[in-house]
Amino acid sequence: MNQAPGATTHTQPPRSSSNSDEAIHLIVPTHTTRHLELCLVGIALQDRRPDTITVTCDVVDSEIENLLRRLASKLRIAIRYVRRPNQGKERLAQVRNNAVRSLIRDGFSSGRLVFLDGDTLAPPTCIRKHLEFGRCAEMVLPARIDLDESTTFSINAESLLVKKGFPEPSPESLRSLNRLHRKSRFHQFLRRLNLTKAHKPKLLGGHHSVSFEAFRRVNGHDEEYHTWGTEDDDFARRIYRTGGTSIVAIRDIIVFHLYHPTRAPQDWHDRENARRFQRRSSPDVCRYGLRNPLPQDPVLTDIF
Repeated sequence: MNQAPGATTHTQPPRSSSNSDEAIHLIVPTHTTRHLELCLVGIALQDRRPDTITVTCDVVDSEIENLLRRLASKLRIAIRYVRRPNQGKERLAQVRNNAVRSLIRDGFSSGRLVFLDGDTLAPPTCIRKHLEFGRCAEMVLPARIDLDESTTFSINAESLLVKKGFPEPSPESLRSLNRLHRKSRFHQFLRRLNLTKAHKPKLLGGHHSVSFEAFRRVNGHDEEYHTWGTEDDDFARRIYRTGGTSIVAIRDIIVFHLYHPTRAPQDWHDRENARRFQRRSSPDVCRYGLRNPLPQDPVLTDIF
């Protein structure tokens, strides 16, 4: 039977889980195995584990699949693996939506969606705090601390499992977080007076959470944003425009961003995403999103 573009194929029956307002659905976008093991070890060590864990990929890669199968058994966690072939350019917005579409097809419709990039390490209180802060607002706005190369490669998955020796934020990092926290709280105050930008306080795409209801209300992420950047600003702006609320948790919920080489960033104003974001006529409910994806190869879902 031929499948429509974007359809999901299950190669294993879905497993049931809770589907309540207190449910936590963790979504981990990635395109590589780099740091993915550390990320999932951190999740396995949470003092409040997510109800579902979804790794969603912009590529079909046997190395990722083999790693997930091994970790699911070793860590005793169920991992939903969502992927489709690369479409010729990075489509992070679509990859995030693919994960949520997979959850919806399996009957999940409520709770909190926590987005955590696959190159991050979450201390054990992270998921629980997303749940606690999420009781006060639709969006939770936390932060991340960038680790340098030497610190990153001193962290070992096996020692984490035995000693639970997570990194400690440096005094300089904590001062930076406090400054950013105060700045975001100020933007929140200005929002009440309609005196701040439409997407402020800012949401960090690689680490945030949002209610399932709010995500569906704005049709998820706008899939017309390709490559990296600004899609998270657009998402936050649409949540705010449709009456959504946020709570700043920058100094309260921290994850560590693990070092890896990156391409030198293009000037923000030269990016097509930036030009798209600056079009003030953009709709609150995106044209291509959760309910009506851009054409893509069939999306496969396994649960290990």
